[in-house]
This record gives sequence, structure tokens and C-alpha cells, in this order.
Amino acid sequence: MKVEQHLMNIIKKGEGEHLEFMKEVRREDVAKTLCAFLNNYGGTVLIGVQPDGTVTGLTDLEKHEANLKNYLFDFITPNAPIMVSTETIANKKVIVAKVWNGLKPPYVCDGIIYFRHGTKTDKALTDDISKFTLTRQKSELHWESQPAIGIEMVDLDELEIRKTLKALTQSNRGKVFSEKNILGFLEYYGLYRNSSLTNAAVVLFAKEPSRYLPQCRIRVTVFKGTKSSDTFIYDRILEGNLFRNFEEIMQFFEVNIAVKSKFSDKKWLREDIAFPKSALREGLMNALIHRDYSNVSGSVIVAFYPDHLEITNYGELPVELKPSDLFKNHLSLPRNPHIAHVCFLREMIEKIGRGAVTVIEDCESKGYPKPKWQSKSGVTTLIFPEVTITAKTDNDVNDDIFDALNENLTDLVKVRLIGIMHFIDNHKGTKVSDLIKHFNVSERTIKDNLKSLIDSGLVIYKGSKRTGFYILNEGIKDRINN
Repeated sequence: MKVEQHLMNIIKKGEGEHLEFMKEVRREDVAKTLCAFLNNYGGTVLIGVQPDGTVTGLTDLEKHEANLKNYLFDFITPNAPIMVSTETIANKKVIVAKVWNGLKPPYVCDGIIYFRHGTKTDKALTDDISKFTLTRQKSELHWESQPAIGIEMVDLDELEIRKTLKALTQSNRGKVFSEKNILGFLEYYGLYRNSSLTNAAVVLFAKEPSRYLPQCRIRVTVFKGTKSSDTFIYDRILEGNLFRNFEEIMQFFEVNIAVKSKFSDKKWLREDIAFPKSALREGLMNALIHRDYSNVSGSVIVAFYPDHLEITNYGELPVELKPSDLFKNHLSLPRNPHIAHVCFLREMIEKIGRGAVTVIEDCESKGYPKPKWQSKSGVTTLIFPEVTITAKTDNDVNDDIFDALNENLTDLVKVRLIGIMHFIDNHKGTKVSDLIKHFNVSERTIKDNLKSLIDSGLVIYKGSKRTGFYILNEGIKDRINN
């Protein structure tokens, strides 16, 4: 389902408790309505749409979007994840403004509390304010808001925090803080409360989060057979913070997922199809931000089988949602709002509430079957048919390769080097240009990687400087293929 079709389906439903149409940009009205949505399970404002659902569109979109963002961030308090984007419907431009259910109600717009009653945005009533108080009390008890025991500021990964501050400055998705005011940033976004770092801060930014919260670990496994009881050929536990784990797994995908090929009927030429990177990125991020961290035994497992990939996280879908709801417009209900909010600020969540649609679109556009969601027995699993691995080696071989490489190289680089070796093994006459195209990195990076492999005795360059190519050392080639 394309973005346009997704929005058209929303419009067909008509205005309601979580949806409002506006024919033009009225900043004050948009702010009041989003404030009401924040106080009442979230919602969307479509600007450039008449009350009857007719799409009339807008002009001067860039100016409107930037001004609206700044106004919303200034006039709605406390801070909240607000997504504002420009989309196209029937060749007309509209603005989409969307929010999740707010974690810290009551939310206030220009000093006034608003609530949504049916299709109307009104000043909150006494009963509404009572609901806010109860919701706020529950949020204070939420796992991610609880103080983390034994961790100090020095235990945080300052580089990842600085990356977040830089992304926030560039995206203008929330209040900006300087690199000298890290504590102010953590306090403002709910990661430092009552003189203590929270569990959410550990998940996002700790250098060694599993020391404090073992449930932060992620397992990446490649099974030989079709059942999880079968032996595996690769099995690693990642113990970094959310951002480092995410980066390492995406690098693993880049290196190890097999290229899907098909033959053109007209030219009888093989066409290599890229794997659905955006879908896997979105699916992995959803697992990391929606998992149930409150259970010490909870985890995320990324498991490859001979014919598919599974990404599983502890915690079922919210009771309000069924797997079938993910294929259509639905409220976004993040299990961990603070963690989700920071990922939104970091631009690792592109558009609120469109994750499942992005997953489906990317798979279909790349020629892969539609993914499947399962939610039962306390876990949620996203299944990607035909997304498979290239690696044929087992853990012992991978460990030997790791040991042979320079100890100063990071595990992330070593994973890519193993992937380069598999590519060389599977593609006769491999040249630098082949590796640049496959791994989507710079020529300098590939040449540095090849030098590391040659220095370690794992790869050999054969032939002249102009026409030569890379091959594996015969000893390691035999081990990989046996």
C-alpha cells in the first residue's frame, strides 16, 4: 500500500475522535487539536482536506511545514513526539501532522488543556483532567521511567548522545540542546529523573547496558534447518545499547543477506534484486522499541532459516491491535514511549504509525512476498519469506577468522570482512568495483578491508594490477566449503 492510498483510506473513514481535516494551515487550531490527541490516545490532522474529505491541497508547502513545526514545539507542553510531513494525494500536496498517545498528560497548548470529544476539540472538563491524573500516575510507574540502579553519567556512551543531539538539531523534531548540556537533554526527554538515570537511558545510551539490564541483549542466529531446534551455523549475542546493536545488525544484513536473482524473459539476462533494506530496518526498529523490557527474560532474536528471516521480540501486540490491523490505518501505541520518542528524534522512526506499511511496500517493490506478523504466547514475530543468508560457515570457522584478523578491528568491521570473504568465494574473479557495488561503501573502505584480509593471510590478489582479482587462501576456502 503506497502512502497516497494509505491516506486516501484514512480520509474515507471521515473525521472522528482521532482524525481531523483542515482546508488550510491554521497553526493555533492544529496545535489545539494535536494537544487534544495527545491527551486522548493520539491522532492525525490532515491539512489541505475539506471537512467532507475533498482534497484541495496547499501551496508554499516548505514555508508552511517549517513554520508549523516551530509553532507546535513552542506552544505544546510538555515535550511530545510530533510528526509533520508533506505528502501527495491525487497530485495535490497536503500536510500530515500526527502524534502518539502522550505519556505525560495533561498536555497544554498556550496554557490551556484540550481534550477530544468525538469530532470536536474542546477545553478539558473536570472528568477529563481526572483521567489525565491517573494516566500520569501510571506513567510514573512505567518500567522505562523507573530509576536504573548502579549506573552513573560516566557509564553512558557520550558519542551516541552527541549523535542524537546532532540529529535533533538537523531534524528540528523537538527542543534542541547543545553538546555541553547533555544532562539538560536527558532531563527534558525523561531519561534523568529525581537525580537518577532511568531504565530507558540505559537501553538507549549505556556503554554496557546488559551489566544493568540483561534483557537488553539481542541474539543473531543462522540455523541450518527449518526448525529452531536444529543446529546453527552462526550464533552471536550482542550486548551494546539500542543504537549500537541496531547498527551492527544492519551491517550484518548488508554483508550476509543473499542477493535475490531472476532472469529477464526478454533478454535472458540475470537481474540481481536488492534485499528489502528499508523493510528490515523498520522491522528491526519496531522490535527494539516495542519489546517488553520489563521482563528480565525478555529478548529480541534475529533468526535466519533456509527460506526466511524472523525478527522476534518479547511482548505481544497491544490488546487494541490484531496482526491484521497492521495492514491498515491504526493508532500507534508504543510500549516504551520514552525510547520511541528518542528514536524519533534520532530520525530512526521516519513517520509515526506507518511502520507496517513501510515494511510491506518495500518488500513488494523489491519483488519479495508480503511479510507476516504473528503475536501469541507472549511474543511478536515478523516473518520475511525468501530473505536468506549467504554464509555457509559455522561458528568455529567464523571464530577462527575473527582470531586471525587484527585485534584492533571492531567486531562490526570483522563481520563485514567475513562477508567480503563469502562474496569472493561465491563470485569468481572478484574485483574492487564488485565489492563497492555489493556492500555500498567507498572505494577506500573496500581497499582498507581487503588489505586487512591480505595482511591476515585470508585473501590473495592474483594477476596483474590492471586485470587481477581476489581469491581466498586455499586453506580457509576448504574450511568454508567443508
